[in-house]
Amino acid sequence: MEASVRHAIILAAGSGARLRSVGDHRPKGLIEIDNESLVGRSVRLLRAAGIEHVTIVTGYAADHYQRFASGQRNVDLVVNDKYATTGSMASLAIALDRVHHDALVLESDIVYEARALTAIMSGAAPDATVISGSTGAGDEVWVCAPEGRLELMSKAKFDLPAVHGEFVGITRLSPSAATAMLHAFRKFVDTNGHAQMDYETDGLVAIARLYPIAAILIETLCWGEIDDERQYDRVVKEVWPAVGNHLPRVAT
Repeated sequence: MEASVRHAIILAAGSGARLRSVGDHRPKGLIEIDNESLVGRSVRLLRAAGIEHVTIVTGYAADHYQRFASGQRNVDLVVNDKYATTGSMASLAIALDRVHHDALVLESDIVYEARALTAIMSGAAPDATVISGSTGAGDEVWVCAPEGRLELMSKAKFDLPAVHGEFVGITRLSPSAATAMLHAFRKFVDTNGHAQMDYETDGLVAIARLYPIAAILIETLCWGEIDDERQYDRVVKEVWPAVGNHLPRVAT
């Protein structure tokens, strides 16, 4: 399969304060399971899916990512020096200022089946995000996407008129949608006087009013994010055994 997306952005600036006992002060994307880090696994799967360049947005303990990227082909690092006082959209904005073509955006702390990449890269929609069925993992971001088009997202399930899945943290952006997100971010900063904007519940939702963003539902997708010790245990015990050592899938 010929991939039309060749670049990926991994958001990895956060401090992961709720995981210090697990990560030993490493960025949470570099936590290892079976001797492979979360970001290392993502880079491996992205390469297998046809992604040629990876940009990692660092912040907390950025030197750890410098060691990770050392000697790796086409892995670039950019730094959000203000990671402690800004939101994830500020980190994404730094990367989008440098990437002017179609790109995938991934979070650093997720473990997922490779078919999520296959689905979003082979789809016709230039702007899309992957959603799953209910995982029961806790701290979910719920998605309202009537007729398969993103409309709203919230961590408060009952704030939405309907729920069609969980946000996974794998998104595809065209250059025009990326530009719209940058404009939305700058407007947010001008209006609020700070940059504590989330890229998904704020940024994606803001541009969804103008750009059709497909919500690609993979009902049975096995995946997990790691924000705290309970989620770490779930990924180690349930998710990693199912997806950790599998070769990338070629069908959805």
